[in-house]
Amino acid sequence: MTEAKTETNGARRDCVVFVTHIWTSEVAEHYARLKREAGTVLDVFLAYQHNEGELGTPAPVQADFVVRMTDSARHFPLRYQEFLQHPTPRGYVDLVWITAFLDPRLAAYDRFWLVEYDVDFSGDWADFFRPAAGYEGDLLTTRIHPLSAEPSYYFAPIYRQPAHAIADPLIVFMPISRLSRRLLEHYCGMLLQPGWHGHFEMLLPSMARADGFSIAEIGGHDTQTPRERWGHHYDGSHLDMHTMGTTHAYRPPRGFRYFVRAPQQFRQRNRIYHPIKVGLSLRRRLHMRYLPQLKKLRAFSRWLRGKA
Repeated sequence: MTEAKTETNGARRDCVVFVTHIWTSEVAEHYARLKREAGTVLDVFLAYQHNEGELGTPAPVQADFVVRMTDSARHFPLRYQEFLQHPTPRGYVDLVWITAFLDPRLAAYDRFWLVEYDVDFSGDWADFFRPAAGYEGDLLTTRIHPLSAEPSYYFAPIYRQPAHAIADPLIVFMPISRLSRRLLEHYCGMLLQPGWHGHFEMLLPSMARADGFSIAEIGGHDTQTPRERWGHHYDGSHLDMHTMGTTHAYRPPRGFRYFVRAPQQFRQRNRIYHPIKVGLSLRRRLHMRYLPQLKKLRAFSRWLRGKA
């Protein structure tokens, strides 16, 4: 391992862990750019999720960490059993990146950036991480808002919390986020006990707030964004998460090619883009792009049938 890079004051050592469960030439180029550019500011590592049924890691992948669900099950048996009880794994990918963060080779680092494979930046990654290194927060993330601001949150029905938790749980959006080691260790300890259950983007921030950890917004226009970062790195708020009104949303896709291959398709510069969905057929691309409109049309159709 190279000597860990530090902030200018030498107080903290940060690293980036790029997490992916797919590996193609596109993803490889995307990661190589991240490592080349962000690597001038902090250390960058590759964590590959080994999918069930794979005979081995794809030959071209030179991952720093290969994470198997058996590894996660050993670390977090209660959360793994909860994962097995739900038909969708989307709310439990924390099992993958936490397992990577716990690797002894990362023991020197005080803060961990999570960057998922479908996150991109329309500029030099160093221009994002250089200022972000000075942002405070045990959990530095995006789209922070209470459940009362989004009572129809899709994963709310599976959420459970202990009695001491806050009355109005928090929801965040974590494709690109940073955790302090202090919060990471606390989160790991809580997952070994009964009491906290549900989607990690609701569970982790609610636990952090209940147990006294600091939470901060990276940028954008959400209500908890610091004034000095208003509109930085991405725009819009959590209300835009299912629209084309921001580059950083849940859906529809922001694009189907990475910046490294098609910078001309990224209309706004120096912005976080999510999700970038590579390797999809044209039919699937069209379906995902227009899914919100299709849902609205279906809802309108149901309303018309009810009026008939």
